[in-house]
Amino acid sequence: MPMSPIPVDREAIEGLAERVRGEVITEAHTAYDEARQVFNRMIDRRPLVIVQCAGATDVMQTVDFAREQGLPLAIRSAGHHVTGNAVCDDGVVVDLGGMKGVRIDPEGRTARVEPGVTWGELNHDLQTFGLGATGGYISITGIPGLTLGGGFGWLVRKHGLALDNLTSVDLVTADGALLTADESHHPDLFWAVRGAGGNFGVATSLEFRVHPVGTVLSGLVIHPAEKAKDLMRVFREHVPDVPDELTWGVLLFRIPPVDPFPPPLHGTPVAALAICYAGDLEEGERVLEAVRAW
Repeated sequence: MPMSPIPVDREAIEGLAERVRGEVITEAHTAYDEARQVFNRMIDRRPLVIVQCAGATDVMQTVDFAREQGLPLAIRSAGHHVTGNAVCDDGVVVDLGGMKGVRIDPEGRTARVEPGVTWGELNHDLQTFGLGATGGYISITGIPGLTLGGGFGWLVRKHGLALDNLTSVDLVTADGALLTADESHHPDLFWAVRGAGGNFGVATSLEFRVHPVGTVLSGLVIHPAEKAKDLMRVFREHVPDVPDELTWGVLLFRIPPVDPFPPPLHGTPVAALAICYAGDLEEGERVLEAVRAW
């Protein structure tokens, strides 16, 4: 049998709206359906309230509200996780998507970002200084969820996972407190958020080491799906000898209806090598010569 919604004091929701700077959205708002959508459109959950936080204090107030009301809590940055963890039924969504502050220290090679920033947005700004971050294969992925889950990206073989480059994180814990976790402050919590699982708190700011990155040699080498076995064999043969500057992998997918693919190819099953060589471009061409020739 379906569970009955948890009763909520409407006056409490009105009080929450007075406690935060951001928008508080319920089913009564015209923006409700758009606000509850996530990247995976198969997810169709209906939270009682969505708080589009304007800053860390909004997060603190929202966590307090959920705890006081005994409501489940979901945390959303970009909403890109396939299982739809960023939204819940009959609970509270802490929507961090509007918190998009970025502060870059080019000399110290660090970047501090708020949780609404995506990897594409961060790397866009970093490129102004000839720098890059190691997280995120997909540019629209949110930074906190990917980082606190590990964080593979196009520079992973040269510079490690996103969490390997995390130097500090601000967290709102379940009691509504705001803590900074790094090697010197709450080091046990800092250890935990770097790979020990989720639910230690809501990340409101993250600081990373970033790295010199100029133009890279990258793209897809696409073959018909029936060549997938041969492609993976070639890939396996070359993996042991390639330098750390090369991050690559095999993809199996159907061609999407986007440029530069012409309409007759849309939906065609293919196998592809996704490639990023972050080093000397001439050396990259040499490293990839055998694969491209095949």
